[in-house]
Amino acid sequence: MTPAPVHHPSTETLAAYAAGTLRAGFDFVIAAHVRGCAQCRGEVARLEGVGGALLAEADAAAMSEEALMQALARIETAAPPAAPARTIEQIIAAAKKRWVAPGVWTARIDTPHAKDDRVYLLGVAPGVQTAKHTHSGAEFTVVLQGALNDGGVVYRAGDFCERDPDDTHHPKVEGAETCVCLFATQGRLVPSGVIGRIAFALADV
Repeated sequence: MTPAPVHHPSTETLAAYAAGTLRAGFDFVIAAHVRGCAQCRGEVARLEGVGGALLAEADAAAMSEEALMQALARIETAAPPAAPARTIEQIIAAAKKRWVAPGVWTARIDTPHAKDDRVYLLGVAPGVQTAKHTHSGAEFTVVLQGALNDGGVVYRAGDFCERDPDDTHHPKVEGAETCVCLFATQGRLVPSGVIGRIAFALADV
């Protein structure tokens, strides 16, 4: 049996996710964590319930006499139904790997996100270090496979990590299994050395 995740998003982040106000692309990473975390699924359900209760208590807004006719007109001119939404697993499976260094690959994730943001998979083989870097914005990470040692804290499959723009870190693979992580980054990562700049340029992260 796979152990339950032990590192989770903050209540504030889950509340934004439950309300649908989380930054596009970052919500995909949260969804990947929530799907495998019973604790966070329960918390999201609770937060959605709180939001629904607040809406129920809100005063009803007056509607204009034309509101019904306008709604019916929109229904009549609505676009054909969209294709069924792909699951998280399908989106991840469709991502195409690109080897950027020995033992290191990346794959872009096809999900809505801001123009300058990045949503991608990163695979790193055992014994291979990532480049030391800081950030131009927030970074969300979910470990999908293996384990990642980030500043002495070990994140295993299902675990979530959130980094602020001013955080500098140098994650390393923990153990003998290739580590695969799902990331959303606000803007590009900022490597601290020449080798890191070359690697990040090739990886487009």
